Amino acid sequence: MPEIKSSNPILALVVLIFGHFLNHFYAYVLAAAMLVIRLPSEMDLTAGQVGMLSMLQMLVFAVFSLAVGIIGDRWLKSKKVFIPIGIVLMAVHLFIAAYAPEGRWGVTVLIVASITVGIGASFYHPVAYAAIADLYEDKKGLTMALNAGLGMIGTSITPGLVVTFDRLVGWRTFFIIFGIVGLVLGVLMYFAMNKLIDYKFTKEEIKDHEESKSLNNTDKVRKWFRTDLAVIISFAVITCLFYSAFRSGIFKITTQWLSIIFVDLYSIPTFEAGWITVILLVIGGLTAILGGIFSDKFKTSMTMIISMGGSAVILLIIFLLGSTISSFWIITLYFIFIGFLYFSATAGTKYVAENVPQSSRATGISLLFAFPSLVAALFPWIFGLILDNTEIIWGIGFLFLLAIAALITSIILLTRDMRKSKLRTKSATKVNIYE
Repeated sequence: MPEIKSSNPILALVVLIFGHFLNHFYAYVLAAAMLVIRLPSEMDLTAGQVGMLSMLQMLVFAVFSLAVGIIGDRWLKSKKVFIPIGIVLMAVHLFIAAYAPEGRWGVTVLIVASITVGIGASFYHPVAYAAIADLYEDKKGLTMALNAGLGMIGTSITPGLVVTFDRLVGWRTFFIIFGIVGLVLGVLMYFAMNKLIDYKFTKEEIKDHEESKSLNNTDKVRKWFRTDLAVIISFAVITCLFYSAFRSGIFKITTQWLSIIFVDLYSIPTFEAGWITVILLVIGGLTAILGGIFSDKFKTSMTMIISMGGSAVILLIIFLLGSTISSFWIITLYFIFIGFLYFSATAGTKYVAENVPQSSRATGISLLFAFPSLVAALFPWIFGLILDNTEIIWGIGFLFLLAIAALITSIILLTRDMRKSKLRTKSATKVNIYE
């Protein structure tokens, strides 16, 4: 397995978490801005077009995530340059979107922006989560949860910033300002990554790489399928991929549509809806940290069941009673729903990291983000079509069905884990992370 060293592991974790914050902010700012961009006074988009833009971003993200993971396990320098490159690309997409004209050509420009941000977003997760798992092997749950919870603050603040800056300077100027900020931070992240994290191949791996050079392309592909993919693709990992696909669908839809649902279904003013969404997602980030701590003590699949079981129950209540109760109780139910949903924010990633070899960890994690994103990419588009053709409440019913599907896969995983060992995990052996 590659040797990873850091002169300051804690600071390295802080930098990786900050990278996750930037990744989530820039990956979701365009989606959050649809609350304003979709309006007739701006670009006059249908719900189906909004969902289509989200779908394209996820499809591109899926394809490039897998490529990033495979390269990251073989070209170690990529683990230090991919994250800064991703931030720069995501900053560029804001410049593209800022100059989108109204009308048909405007949608085309937004498609280009969605593709660009999808490529940029793919550069973070495979290499960063693998690096965190490598640096903190015995505390994967806690460190991944900190990364997910604090990183998701980037997602959380986007709706509030969009509605605030739109009032002050307009969303186009907002995009240009934060595009410039992203370019600067991408450069700073490059120097920080190179200073704090160092990967080296072991002697055995160097020998294996030298032997691989003598193989032709066909033999290299066969070797990869035999040594890497065959190890990664197991019953547990495949089931986890489907779990992540269904959960990712709910996550993408809620981050994209939550503010819009508050405005269109519950008649909450746009500005207030944006900031209510911020508070909701911040709470979600905090419960993600709690979920990570829980998964270090109990089976990761138990975290999944609690998360998706609770989400399904709350979504069913919202679907059945949403039109009959006050706005206060509706918002309270959404708070509880987001809390349950984010409780398993890192469960899928941790589960894959636990079930694949360390030397193939980036590839395994990239598969976790690639396959679910390919499947889940359809869900925001379907949700948008539902909103265009039926009442919005049926969109909540669609979310409930996705939660049930995710719950079923998590039950399968827990059953498999219980057959192998006890529900409670053994206490991790304490290690000196500075050695």
